[in-house]
Amino acid sequence: MRNLFWLPLFLLIALCGCNTSNPNPGGHSAEEIANAKPKPVTPAVKPAMPTNVNLNGAELYSQNCAICHSEGRNGPPLEGIMNRREFPSGTPANDARLKDTIRLGRAMMPAFSNTLTDAQIDAIVQYVHTL
Repeated sequence: MRNLFWLPLFLLIALCGCNTSNPNPGGHSAEEIANAKPKPVTPAVKPAMPTNVNLNGAELYSQNCAICHSEGRNGPPLEGIMNRREFPSGTPANDARLKDTIRLGRAMMPAFSNTLTDAQIDAIVQYVHTL
């Protein structure tokens, strides 16, 4: 019971000691404030695609997708998946959804946005149509 008395008292003292109305909390001089320059903001730029990038959908699929999307593996098999109305996740079976899934990942599937370029993802999607 005695500890319950000290906790609110300590919090009250701590909150009264805080001065949140100070316009200069760092205690900087007027000269320092006047000379302060905002940090330049650099926009996030996606690096240019190298010229030697593999755009063979079959090779890209075998290197990045087949390890999980083969028969008897963790991911669902993709044979004929683009002929269905929905993916196993319940989303519509179309190119845009497939590209988003490859870029962003899903459940146990990792994202490939940092691994594959947009052109490579497009090549994989075109290859999946042939399965």
